[in-house]
Amino acid sequence: MLKRVFTLFMKSRWWIKLIVLLVLIVCGWFIKAHFLAAPALPPYRIAKVEKGDIADLVEASGPINPVNTTQVGALVSGEILKIYVDYNSEVKKGDLMAVIDQTQILASLEEAKASLSSAKENLASATKAYEHAKLNFQRYQELYKKEYVSRVTMEEYELAYVNAKSSLNAAQASVVRAQSNVDTAQKNLSNTQIVSPIDGVVLTRKVSEGQTITAGFSTPELFVVAQDLTKMQIEAKVSEADIVKIKPGQKATFTLDGYMGEKFNGTVRQVRTNYVDSSSSSNSSSGTSYTVIVDVSNEDLRLKPGMTATMTLYTQDKHDVLLVPNEALRFSPSFNKKTYDTTGVWKMQRGQEPGRVDVTIGIIGTKQTEIVSGDVQEGDRIIVGENNLKSSGMTSMTPPRGGMGGPRRR
Repeated sequence: MLKRVFTLFMKSRWWIKLIVLLVLIVCGWFIKAHFLAAPALPPYRIAKVEKGDIADLVEASGPINPVNTTQVGALVSGEILKIYVDYNSEVKKGDLMAVIDQTQILASLEEAKASLSSAKENLASATKAYEHAKLNFQRYQELYKKEYVSRVTMEEYELAYVNAKSSLNAAQASVVRAQSNVDTAQKNLSNTQIVSPIDGVVLTRKVSEGQTITAGFSTPELFVVAQDLTKMQIEAKVSEADIVKIKPGQKATFTLDGYMGEKFNGTVRQVRTNYVDSSSSSNSSSGTSYTVIVDVSNEDLRLKPGMTATMTLYTQDKHDVLLVPNEALRFSPSFNKKTYDTTGVWKMQRGQEPGRVDVTIGIIGTKQTEIVSGDVQEGDRIIVGENNLKSSGMTSMTPPRGGMGGPRRR
């Protein structure tokens, strides 16, 4: 039957063929439009107001360092003869770390001792001379009172007495200076032995055996010793916009490149008042930043000094509060031509057109925002967008920036 119809169709005139094709096309379009078409999309995308947890977060980064470090330097110049510690060496207070050549200092000590011996001999001689001059002056003073000697003779002995006393004072001062030189040389001799001032671990060794160091206006740094590597701290830089929200005792979490996918905990210990103004620097972003100290535990010694921590500070943490998607606060329907000075959301109510409701917001997270007040309740249906791609979806009002907090849904 179909074969016969096809044969007759092929033998028909061209205009009959054209009419048949047009009829088939119209029938196909009618079937697709009325029987095979997808159901029409609703005009709006809807979300429900819900309750949950949200936190106000501040992002920062900074290096991990020991809480207490001590720089060990050299107070004398000379060649490093021997080094007894290296990186990661554990030391106790008083342990010998290095020795500096003592040759020149020993020579200075012997010279100072010789000068002290000579000064003491001069002092003994000056003392005898003073005692003799004093005795003569007293004797001639008595003779002068009895008029046995002239005044000139008595004054000559008085001058000799004064000179002897001055010589004695000079000799005593020479002994003090010589003793001071001996003490200094002995101290320098003891300083040739570099000892650890604390119990700890050697973080840095900046000298090698055979190296010559010079102690001048600044003390050469030989070693850096960390007192306790089980207690570390992060020195994070926080912008002036966020520093007002940071307080001691707040919770912090951080991640490290060396431990991908793992999160560590810390606690804010200090917000330092010193600041860094980078507005004049061409190599960094402009603005003022402050240092926040975060204490972290390192009992397993996995955290190494110098690691860079990417940190999140929890400045606020609220539970069981009303939350709406951030898109709802930015949405305005295409039919709306008004602008608003307040923050609001558009609610859907059954049988009614969408209506705008003013709200007061709290913490702004990455996906959701806290609603503090307004005619919004849990379960309310609010509009977050339109399904009509031609609509502009203009923003009625962008909520003020409230931090980089992210919600934590229960």
